[in-house]
Amino acid sequence: MSGPRQGAPPPGPVRILFLDVDGTLTDGVITESAAGDARNFWVRDGLALMWARDLGVLPVIVSGRPSAAVEGRMRDLGLECHLDVRDKVAVAERVLAREGAGWAECAMLGDDLPDVPLMRRVGWAMAVADAQPEVLARAHTVTRRGGGRGAAREAVEAILRHNGTWEQVLRRYEADA
Repeated sequence: MSGPRQGAPPPGPVRILFLDVDGTLTDGVITESAAGDARNFWVRDGLALMWARDLGVLPVIVSGRPSAAVEGRMRDLGLECHLDVRDKVAVAERVLAREGAGWAECAMLGDDLPDVPLMRRVGWAMAVADAQPEVLARAHTVTRRGGGRGAAREAVEAILRHNGTWEQVLRRYEADA
């Protein structure tokens, strides 16, 4: 693929953003030691996910792998996190039922084949720039940045712009608004 692709977002606001972890929120490298696992997270991705949460978009982390490092990072950010998941769609269906939301009100950011079943259902399927070709082909939007390098920040900014709330983020940081 030569560059990022921007497809049509859903007609209404996005209420829920599902995100994969390894290769999406991280660079995909997992380090294992006697002390446990380690992942690299992009700090600006975490900041953007907190903005999303504060502005009415529920970030929900869904990963097929268990990880103490991921649990710690998501606890630090105050984000909902489901790890060691075999069926991401089943988890998403429970979240939708709990939140009273429909698939069209959801976005998904992923990078690999286990993300495709969920991407097929949401109103706005998003892929990181370095996702697998099958995932890139399924995405409505492909970020410019790769997994663990700002892709989640880019996705959140697009969603907040779509929802009409991005200006609220900018106003937070203006010295003399």
